[in-house]
Amino acid sequence: MISVSLLSSYDYCARKLFLEQVLKLVVIPRDVVVKGSIRHEVHDKISKAEESFVKSIKKEVSYKEVLEGYKKSHSNILKHSIIKNKSKLAELKISLSEFFKNTWPLVLEESKDRAVNVHGFIKKRKVFGDELWKELSPKIETEVFVQSEDLQLKGKIDKLEIYENKLVREVVPYELKTGKAPKEGVWPGHKLQTGAYVLLLEKNKMFVREAFVKYLDVNEARAVVMNPFLEKKVIETRDAVLTLFKAKEIPVICENKNKCNACALKDKCYDEKFIKQRMSLLS
Repeated sequence: MISVSLLSSYDYCARKLFLEQVLKLVVIPRDVVVKGSIRHEVHDKISKAEESFVKSIKKEVSYKEVLEGYKKSHSNILKHSIIKNKSKLAELKISLSEFFKNTWPLVLEESKDRAVNVHGFIKKRKVFGDELWKELSPKIETEVFVQSEDLQLKGKIDKLEIYENKLVREVVPYELKTGKAPKEGVWPGHKLQTGAYVLLLEKNKMFVREAFVKYLDVNEARAVVMNPFLEKKVIETRDAVLTLFKAKEIPVICENKNKCNACALKDKCYDEKFIKQRMSLLS
């Protein structure tokens, strides 16, 4: 069983995946990776704080009051996560205050989304406290683990909206991505990853309403449409990754030199003597 994230890694550069997973070359985290991991941590903590916050609402309140409550909670979560990771940020010469300033607008959008959902539900159902939490739909969970022996895949979905009804659990998965977004649609690897999660959710008897990749830096959620072609691509890529790990034959160098120029493993990847020596250790 392999991680879903390996599918997008293979699609981006099969050779880099081989260097990391088979030859065990260590990549020093770039700033985009560190920033992305902190943002994921923040979203996860926001999700975990949701239940206690919703249950604390004991009477009808205005949208502004709900939003202010979320903003206070989410601001504290962001500050604590930045302080927790201050050594990593310092190594990359990233200012703590500047990181907060750049990240807060993205977190604020999450605060607004949740405030709209909760306040709208209160107005509609007139329920509060424990009952509000029990009936609230959709509920939003993060870092949701899914796996399937049949698919030989496993992974954590960044964000999952869950709509409970009597017949089936309906869900909307989101993959949260930092870094540059394409002009339209989603990057191929992100599409592949999202498609794999749709298949995993369906294997776990959930109905997937829609699926999205959310590019945090531009604050846009872009739809991924599941179809037989994407399903076929997911399965083919999974098989290719499994074969890559078993065969232990290093793929050719990537033809896209822009990818190579941005790769932390470029020097070692191009060093034929080094690669030959590391490959000899596999036999």
